[in-house]
This record gives sequence, C-alpha cells and structure tokens, in this order.
Amino acid sequence: MNSLWVGLLANMAVVALVISLWSNIRLPVFGQKESIRGWAFGILFGLGAISLMLIPFQLGSGFFIDLRMTMIGTSAFIGGPLAGIVTTIIAAAFRVYLGGAGATIGLVGIAFACAAGLVGWRLKTKDAPSLKANVLFSLVMAIGAMAPGFVYALYQDIDTGPQIRLPYMTLVFVATLMACVALANEIRRRETEARNHMYRHVINSLPEALNVKDREGRFIMANPATATLMQAENADALIGKTDFDFFCQEVAAAFRADEEKALKAGTAIVEEQMLARMDGSRSYLSTLKAPFTDIDGNIIGLITHSRDTTDKKLLEAALTQSDRRAAEALSSISDGLVMFDKDLTLVFCNERYRAMFSVTADLRVPGTPAAAILYASIARGELVGIPQEQVAQWVDIALGRLKQGGTVQFPLADGRWIESRTRPTPEGACFVICSDITAAKQHELELQNLNDRLSVLAETDSLTGLLNRRAFDAVMAEELDRVARGEGSLALLMIDVDYFKRFNDTYGHGAGDSCLKTVADCLRAAARRTSDRAARYGGEELALVLPDIDEAAALKIAEEFCERLRGLRVPHTGSDKGIVTVSIGVATLGPGSGPTDAVRLIARADEALYTAKRDGRDGVRIWEPSRPRIVHSDNARS
Repeated sequence: MNSLWVGLLANMAVVALVISLWSNIRLPVFGQKESIRGWAFGILFGLGAISLMLIPFQLGSGFFIDLRMTMIGTSAFIGGPLAGIVTTIIAAAFRVYLGGAGATIGLVGIAFACAAGLVGWRLKTKDAPSLKANVLFSLVMAIGAMAPGFVYALYQDIDTGPQIRLPYMTLVFVATLMACVALANEIRRRETEARNHMYRHVINSLPEALNVKDREGRFIMANPATATLMQAENADALIGKTDFDFFCQEVAAAFRADEEKALKAGTAIVEEQMLARMDGSRSYLSTLKAPFTDIDGNIIGLITHSRDTTDKKLLEAALTQSDRRAAEALSSISDGLVMFDKDLTLVFCNERYRAMFSVTADLRVPGTPAAAILYASIARGELVGIPQEQVAQWVDIALGRLKQGGTVQFPLADGRWIESRTRPTPEGACFVICSDITAAKQHELELQNLNDRLSVLAETDSLTGLLNRRAFDAVMAEELDRVARGEGSLALLMIDVDYFKRFNDTYGHGAGDSCLKTVADCLRAAARRTSDRAARYGGEELALVLPDIDEAAALKIAEEFCERLRGLRVPHTGSDKGIVTVSIGVATLGPGSGPTDAVRLIARADEALYTAKRDGRDGVRIWEPSRPRIVHSDNARS
C-alpha cells in the first residue's frame, strides 16, 4: 500500500513539476512565433511523459499504471497540434525503447491521448479553456485511459474489476483536470500580464498626465507625463505623496477640493484648472477626475487625466484679441463689408454695411439668404430702375455675380450711388465691399458736363453761337462722304452780310457784333431740322448745310431767311437799302452727282454768292455750270 501512494504521489509530483517548469520558464504568449512555443511546450511535456513512464505504480495484482496519458492529452489540448504531436512522438519513442509485452497497448493509449487532446483543442474557443471544457476533456481522458489497460489485462488474465477500474479512472480524471485548470489559469495570468504590460506601455507613452490616487489624495500610480507636469524626478517619486508636496497651499487645496467633489459625486467630472508651481510658472489644465473602484464596486480612489491647455489658452487669448481688433477695424472703416457662405447666406456684416442700406437693415443680419435681401430691397423701393417683369431675372444675375466676383455700380432710391466689389473664396464663399461713391459720381457727372460744354465750345463760334469753321469743315466732310455713297442729296448756302464794313465804320464794332448775332439768330431759325447745321464761315460770312434737300427746298429756305432778316428792319445807313440785308449763294449735290470735295462745293456756292453781290446784293443766286441763276433780288423787284 505504501508503494502505491509513493508511486501515485511521484506521478502527481511529476505532473505538478512539469506545469511549474512551464510557468516559470515563461514561454511568451504574445510576441513569439507559435512554432517555437509549440516545440518548447511539446518537448517539456514529452520529457514529463518519459518521467511518468519511469515511475509506474501497481494498482492491483500485476496491473501497473502511470499518468502519461494525462501528460500527452494535456499537451495537445492546451499546447495545440504541434506541441501534442511532439509530446506524442517523444513518449511513443520511449515506450518502444522500453519494449515488453504491453508495448503495443501502450502505444495505442498514447495515440488515443493525443487524438483526444487534438479533438478537444479543435473544439475549444479560447487558448485558456473554460472549467466546463476542462471537465469534459478530463472525463474523456479518464474513460479512454481505461480501455487499453483493460484489453491488456484480459490478454494477460489479470483481474481488472471495478475496484481497479474506478480508482484508475478517478485518478486520471483528477490529474487531468488539475493539470488543465492549472495550465488554463497560467494562460489567463500570462494574457492578463501581457495586457497589463501593454496598457502600462500605452499609459507611459501618453503625452498627457494620467495617475491614480487613493481616497486621501496619495499617488498610487502615475505615468511619466504626470511627473513632468509636477516637476518631479520621475513617476516613482510621486508614489505615496500628495499635491501638497509639490504645489503651494492654495493650489493644492483647490485640487483636493475638486477630488473630494468627484469622490462625493461618484461620477466623473471635468474641471478647468490653473496650476501655479513653486518656481512661479503657470499652466492651464483640462482635468478629468473619475472614481476608481475595486472589484466589488467600492470607490477606493480617483483616476485623474490632465491635458495641458496652456498653448490653447494663449492661442484663444490671442485670437480673442485679434478678433476684437478686427471687429474694431471693420466697424471703423468707411466701407460696408459683408460675407456670404457657399449657399449665399449672410454670415457676417459690419454696421456700416447695414447703415448703407437702411431700408432693409433689418434683413441684413447673419442667417438671411442673399436672394431674400435683394427681393426685399426691390419690393421696398430701395433699389430702383428694375422693371417689375424683370425682377427675378435681375436677382438671378446679381446672385451669379456674387459667385463670379467683379465690380458693380448701382443707384439707390435716395439718390446715392453704391459700388460693390465682390471677391469669391476657394471654398465657395464671397466677400463684398460696398462703397458710397455718390460724391465721385457727382464729380464724374460735373466733369462730363464740363467736357460736353468744352466740346460744344470747341465747335461753336463764341460770338454767334453757330458752328465754327472747324466744326463746319467736319460736317461738310461727313455729308459729302454720305452723298458720295449715294445716300441722299446736299445743299450749301453761303451767306454774306451786305456792306458790313460800312456798318462797322458807321456804328462801331460793338454794333457790328450785335448785327452779326441778329443775322445768326435769323439763320438758326431758318435751320428748322435737327440735321440742318448753321455755321460762321469767317468774318461776316455765314453758311448753312442742308442734308437731304433738293434745290427748290434750298431756295425756299434761303428766300425765307432773307425775308425774315428784312422784316427785322435793322438800320444800316451805309447800305442803299437803309437796312441790313444779305447776299446768298446756293450750291447743291444730288444723288449720283459723283464724287466731289468740300472745296469744290464751297467754291460753287461762293461763285453764286459773288454773282449775287455783283448783281446788287440782297439776293439769292444758284450755281449752274454755265453761270449762277438769279432767284431773288430786291433790284429785280424794283
């Protein structure tokens, strides 16, 4: 009986020793090749199987047993296929080496243990099997372990009754279960240790402070970032100490008050803290404090995570100051400024912009679509000059300009002129600067009027108000070009005041100027059409250009002019008529008259005028190729 217990304890000791060796040589679970792990596991358990075969114990008369099947099956079930096969090969080779009558049966048992372990390994869902899986596998091993021995006992005529089978099955079951549970727990421990190592590495790598304190505020864990924040030598230097060991009384008390608040609330809180160190430096922190509980849910301390927000605070302060300065600058500029987003919704405007469009100022606020502002501005009469039937089209064009950019000038109902300059952004938004250009527009209009007046003066005779010689030449060139193209006819009247030198000698040059003005007024009245152009050709000689008129009509106008002037009865003692009269020469060009020039046409009219003066003045002569023809003469009537 003593030898039985010695053998049993020896077998159990070998199983325990192998498991202990595997636990202490610390074959890595993570970060190692699976093949190396399998080989090491298989060799270790193979050596264990050999050790067990060397110390069998007698359970009954002639019935020797050992726990090799526990070692082999557990190797495959826990270690996997490679470990199980390596263990099986080692055990089988040694059993063949031992030889004997039971060698074949022994090999069958070894093969069964390996097969059972491999099937169990395939069916389990985790590296560390559950207690239920361990129990089921142990039962299979216990039942399977009895079969080879039972066959051998029958062959050798050895009694293997219940008094032998049941203890052996129980022994295999217990040994296998103990081995599997121990190995599963070791796997879980190593997995937990590996995870803890990974977590610790992550925590130590964090650039932000992370630590754990007990309920009294003493550090029980801290990462290097915490030590840096608190200006400690390293994280270990914090353990067992409190904030009062590193900060002034005021700061440490404030931190402790936050901790007590979190402990009392039992939930996580976030605080913005100002950290003042002993050396006078300051930092700003965003701190999360969360309860730290034990496995029973009891709060045993606090987890603190602190992020240094000093740079963020300084940046926010700088941005706030910059925004304030920008707002002051935008408010003080004389131009209106408005910004629309990519959907053309107003997102910003200064007060100058709203004051510039006072009628719709209530709508010119962030959140209002640009289309709504434009429609309201038209409906309220702020924008003018837009036909009702074209409002929608005009708004679409205006919105398109906001997307495209450019400069637009437009009037308001109160008489002001606004210039808007739009600049789109790459994101699809746009900035619009609005300037009041009313003064510039008025100056522009005044300048235009001045230019118009200067242009008129440049073409007008200052005494008579008729076209001057330069303007006359330009009109003649234009009209002759038109006639040359076959576009209508042209008549020219050359007019000379009779005995004008005598008038000046008799009445003076001032009266002479008045006389010329009177004659010019009569001539201007004769030029009824807008196309008729009267001019001062030089001295007392005037001219009248009559486009698109035939000879008869030209003669009629000339005669009416003479009659109108006589009717004024302007005294002229130097004339044999006793009044101011004129002599007129007429020359015409009809369609198809062929090309000619101003000099030739004027010469013809002058020739006719000369004839009128030679024939006694106060008359009209028409130029003809043979000679000028008399149309009207006061002498002729006499």
